Amino acid sequence: MRSQALGLAAAIKELSAPERDYQIVEKKANLNDWGKFFPGHLNPLPFKSLSKDSSSFDNLVNENETWPDIVISCGRRSSAISIAIGKKSAGKTYRVHVQNPQTPTKYFDLIASMKHDALKGINVIDTKVALHKLTRKKLDEEHLKWTAIWQEKNLLSLNKQSENADPVLGVCLGGKNKKYGFDEQALEALIQCLQTARQDHNATILLTPSSRTEPFVTQALQEHFKEDEKTWIWDKEGKNPYFGILTHADHLLITADSVSMISEALFTKSPVHILPLNGTSRRHKIFLENLISENLIHRVDKIIDFSVKVTEQPIDETARIAQIILQNYAEHQKTFS
Repeated sequence: MRSQALGLAAAIKELSAPERDYQIVEKKANLNDWGKFFPGHLNPLPFKSLSKDSSSFDNLVNENETWPDIVISCGRRSSAISIAIGKKSAGKTYRVHVQNPQTPTKYFDLIASMKHDALKGINVIDTKVALHKLTRKKLDEEHLKWTAIWQEKNLLSLNKQSENADPVLGVCLGGKNKKYGFDEQALEALIQCLQTARQDHNATILLTPSSRTEPFVTQALQEHFKEDEKTWIWDKEGKNPYFGILTHADHLLITADSVSMISEALFTKSPVHILPLNGTSRRHKIFLENLISENLIHRVDKIIDFSVKVTEQPIDETARIAQIILQNYAEHQKTFS
C-alpha cells in the first residue's frame, strides 16, 4: 500500500513539473484497536484513533497551517484520515484513494480501484494492475549497474542484442501469505520449468526470492542448481537484484500470488509467465483471469513458452492515473479560486 501511494505521488510530481513543484510528504496512519472497528466515514475521532506508531498530524489539525493540495490514501484503514482532512479543509484538499476504501465513494474526489474490486461510482477509475513506484529511469539505472555485475560473472552475453543470443529468464518468487504459498507440487513445477529452460533453450536464469518465499524453496533451488553456472540465485546478501532482473530478462516468470510483482513485470516489455501456487482467492483469481483473457500474462505448467512475443505497449497505470488526477485537480482548484 505504501508503495502504491508513493508511486502515484511521484508520478504526479513528475508529470506536473516544471509548472508545479510539488513536495511529497509521507505520513504513516495506523489505527488503534478501537479505531479499526469503524469504517472511515463513521470514525468519530479520526486523529485521536491513530496508534502510537503513526506519524504526527498536529500540523494538519492546526488551523494556521496550510492544507495539502492533494492527499493520497491507500487501504481501508487510512480512509478515515483522508476523509477528516477533506472536512477540515472544507473540501479544498483533493482526496485520492487507492484501492477499495470500503466506505462510500462520495467521500473522495477520485478512487483508483483495481478492476476485480468491481467498485462503482462516477469518481471511480478501474485499473488493470496495481500502482507502483517503478519508473523507466529506475530501470535504466538498475540496468547499467547489474549489467556490470552479471557480465563479470559470465551470466550475460556481451552480444546480447544478437538474434541468436540465448534468452535470459528472470524469476521473481513470492510465497506464503494469507491465501497462497508453496507446497512440494509447486516447487516441483518450478524446478521443472527452470530445468526445461536450461536444457531446451540454454536460458540464463536470474532468480530472486522475496521475504515471503519459504526457506525450503530457496534451499531446494540452491541445492538443485548448485553446479549450474548459468543459474544465479540471490543469496539475500547485498542489494536486492529485483529491479535488475526486471530490466535484463527476455522473459519473466512470476509466482501467481503477488499482484505487485505481476503489475511491475507488466511495466516491462518482457513476456510475463505465471506459476500457480497452492491456495485460492476469488478476487485474486479474477485479477489473473482478466490479464490472461487479454493475453497480457501466460499461465505455465512445468514448461515456459519462449515463443511468446514481447509486449508492444507496457502497462503504466500509475502514470495514467496521475495524469487524470492532474487534469481533475485543475478543475477542482477553480472551485476555490
